[in-house]
Amino acid sequence: MSPPPSQPRSEWATIHGESESWRAKLIGGISDAFVVPRYVRLFHETFADAKQWDFCEIGSGNGDLPKAILASDSGTIRSYVTSEVFPEGVEWLRRLGLDSVQADAEALPWTDAEFDAAIAFDVVHHVAHPRVMAREMMRVGRGRLLLVESNGLSIFRKMRELTPGHRRAGERSYTPWQYRGFFEGHRDYVLESFELAPFLFPFKCPQQFLPLLVRFNAIAERIPVLRWQCSSVWMRVRYRRAPP
Repeated sequence: MSPPPSQPRSEWATIHGESESWRAKLIGGISDAFVVPRYVRLFHETFADAKQWDFCEIGSGNGDLPKAILASDSGTIRSYVTSEVFPEGVEWLRRLGLDSVQADAEALPWTDAEFDAAIAFDVVHHVAHPRVMAREMMRVGRGRLLLVESNGLSIFRKMRELTPGHRRAGERSYTPWQYRGFFEGHRDYVLESFELAPFLFPFKCPQQFLPLLVRFNAIAERIPVLRWQCSSVWMRVRYRRAPP
């Protein structure tokens, strides 16, 4: 995850740990038990039609998600480039064996249309200018994007953003129509479709209650009305380049 460029950048290790992601620090055991596998399933559902595609991931944290996605791959991925804004994060990702570069989410270092698809997991709600990041993702991709972000309609999520940990990370969630707006109206790109749905309801709990929380998360995003209190949303974006 990338902090707002306008804020002082703390060391990568104050946010992530080599053995524990920022996500795991916040939500505990359900991160590995349910959340990471759910992200992996979302990736494969989104790109079920892809064969040997090139992907970039913006803000890869401590690498738990790209490692899980790559471990589950059966032909979808040709290349998967990770990135982090912190140099020490890039160094850690490379030590894991991941292809990684240093990148600011609002000024990506890649060339136009370098990747078949661009991915961002829990990054937009950390940057100072989400619309700039959205345009950068469209610039480096070839028409497909996948994002998971904080749900601005969730009372539970908005309350968590007031806690010291979330405030330290500069988190700010947005509503579905705000997220869509980040991708609309760019001169060089035409938005063809924008899908968004509620996703995940995790929190820390004692170990003995973890199986119950996992079962609840497995059905929460399908419960009418309540589903919009999920803490996150996923977004699938399709776009094309506008004619000159």
